[in-house]
Amino acid sequence: MNLKRTKGVLFLCLIFSLLTACSYREFEDSLKQELNNDEDTHVNEAIVPEQPAGDEEDDGLFFIGDTIARGGVEYTLNDVHISENINEVGLDKVDFFWQDQIEDNGDIESGYKLVTVDVTVKNINYTDYELRTNPDLERDKPNLFIENLIGFKDGLEDPNGPFTIEDSYFSEHPPIEQDQWNDYSQFLLDHGEEVDATVGWFVPIDQLNEEPLYYIIGSAGRAEDQQYFYIISEGEIVYRD
Repeated sequence: MNLKRTKGVLFLCLIFSLLTACSYREFEDSLKQELNNDEDTHVNEAIVPEQPAGDEEDDGLFFIGDTIARGGVEYTLNDVHISENINEVGLDKVDFFWQDQIEDNGDIESGYKLVTVDVTVKNINYTDYELRTNPDLERDKPNLFIENLIGFKDGLEDPNGPFTIEDSYFSEHPPIEQDQWNDYSQFLLDHGEEVDATVGWFVPIDQLNEEPLYYIIGSAGRAEDQQYFYIISEGEIVYRD
């Protein structure tokens, strides 16, 4: 009797183990499927347009002299420069966020060039969230972030992208002692005010000489809503025909 009882218990344990193993495998498979689904949900919606824009809110391409208006702020592209030495565009090494690629004489590291854009930024009616919601805030002017990304066409439209290049220079950055450059790309600009700014990037020469390069407006939003200044093609500055 005891032997039968023991065999019965062992049989039940075996069944339970098998069920537990199956349940765990089902759970593991379900988890893997969930993770795979999460990875599959990323779809890069960025598409760089082919045709020139008709107006400042168009989805087409923009060029030197054009203005893009987004979210209460206007960007007018005044000029583009490609430099091998920061002295060519009158910049100072101490004002760069990333300085490792600059020699003491101002030369740019081998294999790279400095691309800079001169833009006029005008605050039409933008007010940041903190200023809108905090009546005790010490400042009374809106805080803006400069549009600080550029990208090559293939990288912007890559299925796993968009891939971009972050700025290394912003002429209107706050003093380093203010916040150790944690707010390097930020600036204050009241409604109706405008500022002339220069933004710069270190760009690989090989790509610069072969691929179209764009200055991105609206980079903080959805990729499909971004607009583009077409600035360089095959190493040459692009102008509207």
